[in-house]
Amino acid sequence: MRILVLSDSHGYAAKLGTVLMKAESTGKFDYVVHLGDGYRDMKPYEASLPPLYATPGNCDWDKGTVFTPDFDGVTVLMTHGHAFNVKSGLYELKAAAIRAEAKAALFGHTHRPFLREEDGVLLLNPGSAMDGHFAVLTIEKGAVRGELF
Repeated sequence: MRILVLSDSHGYAAKLGTVLMKAESTGKFDYVVHLGDGYRDMKPYEASLPPLYATPGNCDWDKGTVFTPDFDGVTVLMTHGHAFNVKSGLYELKAAAIRAEAKAALFGHTHRPFLREEDGVLLLNPGSAMDGHFAVLTIEKGAVRGELF
């Protein structure tokens, strides 16, 4: 299973379209995730994309949301990140992922691509879509792997 992970498009829907085309060139996706600060930018593309999970960010004027969907038996925590103070460190986010028994925690907010496994949790920030960044989360036989683009 492949999941396209996006964040921080900040109203640049045209740039997001370019990122989506670039992402599609890497292969087929089963799901798409937008981690906030521009999640409504996905609206023009939704009909042509796989199922979408979207969470608001601090610039979306909605309350922050945390999703913990299950993909093939693997729980994934999804959030924008501001409510977990990710600009000051990833301890709160990692602790929330461990409490949720998530194997991956996806977040945005910092605009910087980030990928590291800590204490059995894959921490993944795709970076800012308005800067052309995205990530792919692959789930296979209970294992998770991330790639930054």
